[in-house]
Amino acid sequence: MIRVFKREEEPKTLNTTKAYDGEDVQEALGEDQHDKCYLCERLCTTDYVIDHFKCQKKHPELIREWLNLLFSCSYCNGRKSSTFDNLVNPITCNVEEEICQKIDFRKNRAVFSSTEDEAHAKTVELLGRIYNGEDGKPRTEREKIFFDEVVSAINQFQRTVNQYLAQPTPDNEQAVRDGLRIEQEFLGFKYWIIRSSKVLEDVFRNDIRWNKR
Repeated sequence: MIRVFKREEEPKTLNTTKAYDGEDVQEALGEDQHDKCYLCERLCTTDYVIDHFKCQKKHPELIREWLNLLFSCSYCNGRKSSTFDNLVNPITCNVEEEICQKIDFRKNRAVFSSTEDEAHAKTVELLGRIYNGEDGKPRTEREKIFFDEVVSAINQFQRTVNQYLAQPTPDNEQAVRDGLRIEQEFLGFKYWIIRSSKVLEDVFRNDIRWNKR
């Protein structure tokens, strides 16, 4: 999970219709978020929903509020529901800096942590549920498939980083940069891989400043 870009100009249908999911809204959110879910950062393609950051049930006045709408995959949207209504706002916060995001390969778990406020704690809890399933229960088949996909991608990026560290050639450096492009998936985890090494951070510092203003 990383900071999300949100254009200032609202899609017209939010002011001219009662719909919050007009074609122009879908297009704008997809373009702003590079077709990635704001929670898990996977590419959504056609498997997306328009998520209300503050849920419709508790905040009906925000149903068509542009700043309350985000691009989400159905997998994450189902786990968020109205239960997690006090999360870190990815439009205004540098989530990747404020929440540590790592994969513990030995324990086969994603690990999230933060020393900030309650909103950060709830975000950590939700991310844990998305990646690890419910506490005390084995992952469902869908959760296993999802987590295996994440592990495969992060393993590939770690191999690319290791190759650069062993041979810091221009081609290997570019390969790491390519993995850090804003269009790529799972940048929150990649951010903490880069932050784990001063050598990497010194070289790729400007490549991990996504959506900063």
